[in-house]
Formats: sequence, structure tokens, C-alpha cells
Amino acid sequence: MKTNYIMLGLCLAISACAQAQSEPTPAEHVFDVIASPKLFTSNWKQAMQQLAPWCKPSTRPEREQLKRGNVECGEKVKTDSFAMSPEMGGNIELVQASFIGAANCAYVKKILTRNFGKPSTVKGECSMTWNIKPASKGGPQRYASFEASTVDDMLDFTIGVEQGP
Repeated sequence: MKTNYIMLGLCLAISACAQAQSEPTPAEHVFDVIASPKLFTSNWKQAMQQLAPWCKPSTRPEREQLKRGNVECGEKVKTDSFAMSPEMGGNIELVQASFIGAANCAYVKKILTRNFGKPSTVKGECSMTWNIKPASKGGPQRYASFEASTVDDMLDFTIGVEQGP
């Protein structure tokens, strides 16, 4: 009987440990949303719902939004700036974000590689670009890139749809 209780306790401990390890950090959650191919088919409202509870539309003064972006995230996400367009109507076409913490490089690289395959251009361990296939034949080219710098401990990320012919 004691053996059964010990086994049950061990199973519960392992299960709890596995669940704790699978929970993404707030920064990982936000990055999972903005580095997803689904982002290109999401409008502003849908993207903000996916970013909740960690991010929300900015309430900063308009002048500061020009510098820091139109999305605000909580301290745990550690964003320096976060801009996403368009705000009204249509699908998201551009996201530019700067995360504090160049150490996030490995996670960013893992997620982008999982979502979009091998990078098109590699300039270093933490500086890469992906040219993403158009969503439909003849559609606009899509891209993603990131660069991390240990000098200022920042990770800059961009994903978007190319404009023009």
C-alpha cells in the first residue's frame, strides 16, 4: 500500500514539474504570437487578444508612441519598443519590437526556424533574416528578421509584408 502512495506521489510530482517547464515566460508568449505565420492573417483586435494579458494598446501620449510604439507590455515581457500595424481594419502587415535581453536569441532563433525553416541570410549567431513564401501565388513577399546585441543587451525583431511591386 505504501508503495502505491509513493508511486502516486512520484507521478504527481513529475506531472507538476513537466507542466511548469512547458509554461512559456511572458516574453516567450509574446514572441510566440508575433513570430507566428498566423499573424499575417490576424487583424489588430485578434492580435491584441492573443497578446493578452501581457500586452495592450498603448495609452502613452502620441509623441511617445512615435518613439516607443503603439503596444505596451508589462514589465515581465521586457520590451523597449513595440509597434504593430495597422491599428484599424485589415490584417497585420508589420511588427517591429525591441526586447531587453540579448540572451533571448536562442529562443527567437528556435521559434523562427520552427515556423519558417532555415534562415535566408545568416550574419552571425544572433543576426538572421527569413524570406517567407507568399501566402498565395502572386502575393506579396513576407519576411522576418532579428538581431541581438550584447553591447546594449537588446534583441530587435521585425516581421512584415513587403510593400510595392
